[in-house]
Amino acid sequence: MLFRSLGPLSIIDDDQSRQIGTPRARAVLALLLVRRGGLVGVDQMVDEIWAEQAPGDVRPLVHGYVSRVRRALGPVAARLVTHKPGYRLEVGADEWDVARFEGAVARARAVHAAGAVDDAVAGFAAALALWTGEPFADVPATPAIAAATTALTELRLAAVDEWFAARLDAGVDPHLVADLARYQAEHPHRERLAGQLMLALQRSGRRADALGVFREVRRRLVDDLGVEPGPELQLLHRHALEAGPADVPAPPSASSPPAERSRVPAQLPLGVAGFVGREAELAALDRARELVVVTGTAGVGKSALAVHWARRVQDRYPDGRLFADLRGFAPDLAAADPADALLRFLVALGVPEDRVPDGVEARAAQYRSVLHGRRVLVVLDNARDVEQVRPLLPGSAGCLAVVTSRDRLTGLVAVEGAHAVALDALGEPEAAGLLAARLGPDRVARHRDAVARIVHRCAGLPLALAVVAATSAVQPGLSLDAIAADVDRGSLDAFGSNDPRADLRSVFSWSYATLSPGAAELFALLGLHPGPDVSVAAAASLAGRDLPEAQRLLLELAAAQLLGQHRPGRFAAHDLLRAYAAELAAGLGPAAEAARARLHAHYLHTAHAAALRMDPNRPPVPLPPPPAGVSGPEPTGPDEALAWFAAEHGTLVALVPAAGWQLAWAMSTYLRRGGHGRTWIAVAEAAARAATEPVGIANAAFQVAMAHFRYGDPAEVGPALAIAQRQFQALGDAYGLAGTSQLHGLRHEREGDLEAAYGCAERSLVFYQRAGHRAGQGRALAAMAWYQARQGNLRLGLEQARAALVLAEASQDRTSAANLWDSIGFIHLRLDELMPAETAYRRSIALYRELSDRYNVVEPLFGLGNTHRARGDTQRALAAWREGFALAAELHHPALSRLWSRLVPAGYGAF
Repeated sequence: MLFRSLGPLSIIDDDQSRQIGTPRARAVLALLLVRRGGLVGVDQMVDEIWAEQAPGDVRPLVHGYVSRVRRALGPVAARLVTHKPGYRLEVGADEWDVARFEGAVARARAVHAAGAVDDAVAGFAAALALWTGEPFADVPATPAIAAATTALTELRLAAVDEWFAARLDAGVDPHLVADLARYQAEHPHRERLAGQLMLALQRSGRRADALGVFREVRRRLVDDLGVEPGPELQLLHRHALEAGPADVPAPPSASSPPAERSRVPAQLPLGVAGFVGREAELAALDRARELVVVTGTAGVGKSALAVHWARRVQDRYPDGRLFADLRGFAPDLAAADPADALLRFLVALGVPEDRVPDGVEARAAQYRSVLHGRRVLVVLDNARDVEQVRPLLPGSAGCLAVVTSRDRLTGLVAVEGAHAVALDALGEPEAAGLLAARLGPDRVARHRDAVARIVHRCAGLPLALAVVAATSAVQPGLSLDAIAADVDRGSLDAFGSNDPRADLRSVFSWSYATLSPGAAELFALLGLHPGPDVSVAAAASLAGRDLPEAQRLLLELAAAQLLGQHRPGRFAAHDLLRAYAAELAAGLGPAAEAARARLHAHYLHTAHAAALRMDPNRPPVPLPPPPAGVSGPEPTGPDEALAWFAAEHGTLVALVPAAGWQLAWAMSTYLRRGGHGRTWIAVAEAAARAATEPVGIANAAFQVAMAHFRYGDPAEVGPALAIAQRQFQALGDAYGLAGTSQLHGLRHEREGDLEAAYGCAERSLVFYQRAGHRAGQGRALAAMAWYQARQGNLRLGLEQARAALVLAEASQDRTSAANLWDSIGFIHLRLDELMPAETAYRRSIALYRELSDRYNVVEPLFGLGNTHRARGDTQRALAAWREGFALAAELHHPALSRLWSRLVPAGYGAF
């Protein structure tokens, strides 16, 4: 049974499915299936099945439904395992029909990318044949099941899009127009299908019909959604109006394999426990359209309101819920860069990271295009100002953005027409209700006077009240009367303020005073941490404790609501609590300096190890020995290293000026491959300013030169490179001099002096030989081969390239191998040997994509396009050129003008 009834499982047939009986029992099975072997708690089943108030204690009913499911499973009943606090359905990886479908689609996609179009068509058709019904068709649509149904449906439609794209690439297909017309009629708002139908009609000579499709789609989009067609459909419309040839190229979304897989992100954090009141504000949010701004003072509950409301209405936005903490008012942490937030959003929406452009404007444009026609809720929390927010606004009629900020953001109200919701402190009844929801109404009723005094002292700020409640809850011996008495005496008001609405220090001190000595010490030390969140390993090094003890202390702080564990193993604090921790840290004296040294050593040594996992051929740089108490496991492989850099990105950038040039060195591979050009330049320049010893000055200057050569100002390359070369010479560092010689060669090549570039490559080879660096020797030979080929010495260049490839493969240097396959493709193309040229270019492209190297993949993409053109295959040439041209434009690649100068005279200037 595939995608039928209760899908996605292939171990249950229709007879077993019918034996389950009631819809709620079937919903229980569906919830177990949705989790794909994960644990489903009984409480979660209750919340899902009884969306409204459950009629008393319904847990026995849930257990009864599970028993029915177990009986219906028959011979595989043992797979339904009881695991407190719920149940788990154990299924083999090859038994999930969703996994089978995804695997079939992935194989077809790979075949398509390799150019075997007919096989790709057959592969997509076989995958779609697995789909024999609607997912969960006869199961109650609980929130989790509805979300899974939406995701599965979108998964199928994405595969349909790719199937049609492959059929368009394959050429003659007498049934293509009819099939496209049927699917497009079933999904009239899906612009990609409409574009594919227009392209198929135009290629069949039916230009008028293609224009008619556009008119009808535009009418539906305007009437139903209030939006115009996207740029890709508009481009096809212009081609049709211009009466171009039937093989006019389509935009990437119409004929090429998709660069983006549709996903349904669900990023909303957990709602605040015991949320009370705010009825007027919730009603105002219900009335909002497209953009709403929630403003108010610190700690007044803006984030809690936004998240509570967003979770309440999330079913209205089936295409996803996005969330970003913009850190606009963090006391010692830079506000979030909109470019970074856009990168996270685009990846969450299914765009591969290597397809995300550099720069805020380019990313914002891609973001709006991806959201076009979707219904997505975007929560932008703790915004600093209007300029930080604007690039993150969806710009689509079906989407809604909720922004919270201490700033009034009047520009959004005046220009974008945002609906403003001003949030004030809770009134006394609501504040008392919050305490009652957290501590229990009976307890609050017994201490009415104390509660009234606490409410008054907390000035109706939900954050302050939550900390009081947490303190009382985790310390039952500390009564509400005792807390109120301390408030009245002012004995805990160590960091008082004349403004009662900002006087949270006394409240924080109550919670701080109840901590164990170890947790209290760690909380104060966390005031030294510069990042947005902290890992267990970093906290352990900061406190000089082992990992299990640090984990225990962090969980104690989380229980006291002085920290939150926003994802497993990573903890963060509200900015006011961070400010309080920083003030405590200021009084630690020498202990603070020792903790800071341990923290810097933790990040430096872990980053260095991670850098060597990402590029094992880099010689390590000298590091100072770590002080006692530094702990934390090192990444064990390139994927884990990449994930570690991504998680610690913000902290590492903040630490570079203090931690030293070695940290910038360690970050460079991650920043270069990930396309973080601006960050790489900033980090390298910060390291150069901080470096004092010759080895540090040399390496930091070389990083500045490399970063500017790739992503920055060419005028900055020469001075930095001269500094690096002088220092490496003084140090006798042959490896460093080899690198400077290679960069000199790249500069000469960019200027057109290939003879000088070849001379630099020869000197680089000598230095690498002197250093005994085998992979470097392969890279120098690769450069020599390239420069020989560029000067017309093709056979000699091919011979040198093959010799270099042997060295690259022996040293497992994938970067050098990718570069060499590009050179080999270039040489074969010049020799008019088109089959080996295509093979070489495809190998180069595949290797660069494995390395996520967006910059260097541009050249082989152009080369592949030139190879297709030499064969007379204009469509494939244009597809490769398009992809390379888009990357080159995003990265300001020097190949951009060269490509354009070749395309315009050849008649492809408008491709």
